[in-house]
Amino acid sequence: MKHTVKLAVLMLFASTLASASTLVVPNAQATTTGNFAIDLSNNVQNFEYQEDFGRGQFAGIGGSLLITQIAFRSAPGNGAVDVNAGSFSIFLSTSPYFPNTINGHTLITPDYAANEGADNTLVFAGGPGTFFSSPGCTLPGPCPFDMVFHLSTPFLYNPSQGTLLLDAQFTGWSGGGYLDGQGYGTPGGAVAQVNSDDVVQLGGPIVQFGYAAVPEPGSLSLLVIGFAALEGAMRRKFSA
Repeated sequence: MKHTVKLAVLMLFASTLASASTLVVPNAQATTTGNFAIDLSNNVQNFEYQEDFGRGQFAGIGGSLLITQIAFRSAPGNGAVDVNAGSFSIFLSTSPYFPNTINGHTLITPDYAANEGADNTLVFAGGPGTFFSSPGCTLPGPCPFDMVFHLSTPFLYNPSQGTLLLDAQFTGWSGGGYLDGQGYGTPGGAVAQVNSDDVVQLGGPIVQFGYAAVPEPGSLSLLVIGFAALEGAMRRKFSA
């Protein structure tokens, strides 16, 4: 019965944060097509890929966020997207590196492990089967974010602690198509990537994050106290 009580409390907490919102990074491309199409055809079947998102892109949220979903969109006018993977693992972490060198920032490196933060978390994994699939859309776009990953493990991100790093690892990659992307000149911008050739590029796929804003510490404390009282009441009821 103890586990049932805990489950009920956790479900209530989750439902409190369930008013999910979405945020597109780069913010400027929320309703605008990016400036280049990213070719998904790849001669390398087994590889790792990273994309770094500037923390300023999350400033409008005003605090931490619980990321529950990641979505991509196809590049308009380039046909369908169809990619399979033998297996894939997607990680999120808070990185000490940046997608640009503005104000003396240190750019992410070709060293995947060095880019990862101490909170590196496996948020979704799967395969074999379809990884990306979209019918695409016509020009001028933008296309809908219809390639969606609902995270099995949500990730708590605090922008004040660093940038957000997405790390994806694949085996058995096959297929092709084009993702909508945004590129930048030196010194970089909102996103940067380390591609399958282990090369850092200033730019990357445009991504939509589904998230729930995390309550301020004071509100969260009151919420926890309320849940504790609820759990105590439920325990007394079930032990009576």
